[in-house]
Amino acid sequence: MIYVYDIILNWSSEDIYDFFEWELNDEIEHIKRIPFFKIDSSTFTNMENYKIKIDKEILSKIKNLTEVYSADKNNSIMYSSLFTDGVRVIAIEFNSKGESIYKSKLLLDEEQDILMLSTKMTETKIAIEKLNKWQLDPFTTRYEKEIRRLLKVEIEDCYKKGNFDKLRYLYYECFGKNQDDVDLIYNKLLESINSELDNKHSKLYEVVKLSYQNKG
Repeated sequence: MIYVYDIILNWSSEDIYDFFEWELNDEIEHIKRIPFFKIDSSTFTNMENYKIKIDKEILSKIKNLTEVYSADKNNSIMYSSLFTDGVRVIAIEFNSKGESIYKSKLLLDEEQDILMLSTKMTETKIAIEKLNKWQLDPFTTRYEKEIRRLLKVEIEDCYKKGNFDKLRYLYYECFGKNQDDVDLIYNKLLESINSELDNKHSKLYEVVKLSYQNKG
C-alpha cells in the first residue's frame, strides 16, 4: 500500500471546494497518513462528478488506514483514500457500504507533491458504480452560491410570514424602485437571484447578513 503523509483536507458532502475557497469553519482535518491510488482518467472523472460505490475488495484494503492528527492517538477514518489520474487529485471518504459520503480537494502545494509522486506509480484498476450525479457548478463560486442561498431563504421567509414591508424594502434595494404587488415582488426577486449575479445582489446579501448578525 502506498501512503501520503501530512496533508490538510476539507471534507464536504455537497461541493468540492478549491483551496482558495476554504473557510475557517469548514470541516478541515489534518491527515497524518492516508492510502493512495493512481487510476485512469475516466474512473477519476466519475469519482469526482458522481456519488459512487467502490467494490468491497478496495474497501477492505483501506479500512482504518487513514490516521488523523489528534489528541487521541487512535483517531482514524475507517474508510478513505486519495485518488489521482496523474493530473488531478481527490480525497474520498466512504461509508461501510462503500458509498462516497465526503470529498475534498487539496492545498495547491500538497497536490503538486502528490502528482509528482504519482509519476512513479502504476494504475490500479478500481471498479466503481455510479449512484447519482453531484450537483456541481464549476462556473459558480462559493460566495455566489452563498448569496443565492441566503437571499432565497430571506425572500421566502418574508413571503410566507407576511413580512411584506421588508419584502418591498428588499425589492427597492435590488431594483431601485417601489412596487406594491407582493406576488410580483416575490417572483421578480427570486427570478433575479437565479439569473446572473451582480453588485446589487452582493449589496443586498450584505444587508440581509447584517440583519441576521444584529438579531444575534
